[in-house]
Amino acid sequence: MSNIKSETDEYWRSQVETIRDDSIHGSMYLGDAALRVIEDIVTKRLYRNRTELLQLLSKLGNALVRAKPLMAIIFTRTHRIIEFIQSIPKEEKKIEKIIELTLNEINLIREEAAERQKLITRFGARLILDQHVILTHSASSIVESVFLEAKRLRKRFRVICTESRPRFEGVQLAKKLAKAGIKTLIIPDADITRGVNQAHYVFTGADRITENSFINKTGTGAIGVLTEKFEKPFYIAASTDKILLKRTYPVRFRSTNERELLDKPRENLKVQNYYFEEIPIQYLHKIVCETGIFEKVEFIERFL
Repeated sequence: MSNIKSETDEYWRSQVETIRDDSIHGSMYLGDAALRVIEDIVTKRLYRNRTELLQLLSKLGNALVRAKPLMAIIFTRTHRIIEFIQSIPKEEKKIEKIIELTLNEINLIREEAAERQKLITRFGARLILDQHVILTHSASSIVESVFLEAKRLRKRFRVICTESRPRFEGVQLAKKLAKAGIKTLIIPDADITRGVNQAHYVFTGADRITENSFINKTGTGAIGVLTEKFEKPFYIAASTDKILLKRTYPVRFRSTNERELLDKPRENLKVQNYYFEEIPIQYLHKIVCETGIFEKVEFIERFL
């Protein structure tokens, strides 16, 4: 069995590394990728019983969370699957049945996620009115869906996209929106003061929501400060499975891909390249989730 375990570990470690090194895609995409890794491991059945399956998934789950510690959806999904397997009655000894039930639960997670996205898209589109100018930072898939839904409803609005260095995912989002017929403006990150001043409000996604903050692409905090200065509303869209309190799992940041900023190490020169930051929830005005549109205080009281 030790050889089988070694092969299994080698398989999922390469998959986890792919997720860890992915700096292009957002939390929804990477959450789905993590779910596929778990599904593959369950399906391969390189274990003999429930205990070994739980041990394997616990090890895999911890590795996935460490790979993307700021993406709450990976934490909530992996722990939900482990807790589900633990909840299967002890009388159920057949591993085939446990596998069947686990795969059903994974499919249920996917179905629920799709339904959440539909609801958030519908609610978020209600915030967009004709002639609105909206600034967004980075490239949230759910915010993209909201914009496309508003366009489908024939609302006339414009979007300002920051370029979102260093991976320029904001430029990619801008191209998608323009292709869909939405009037879109790309601005450099350094011009966010002008961008916020021109917008009616700011609308972004979030990778995680804690007791008193949310996590999003670096630069979002500066935008929050500007919305307060210019008295502009700040909205985010996020499903409630992105709520992960600090007392449950700490917020940890790490600098990555230093060569995106400096081609090679130089004496007396240090590089910090943080993709994400923690933004005080105080800057927010509304949060859009699958159960509706909430004022900040109402959201905190209900969910946090």
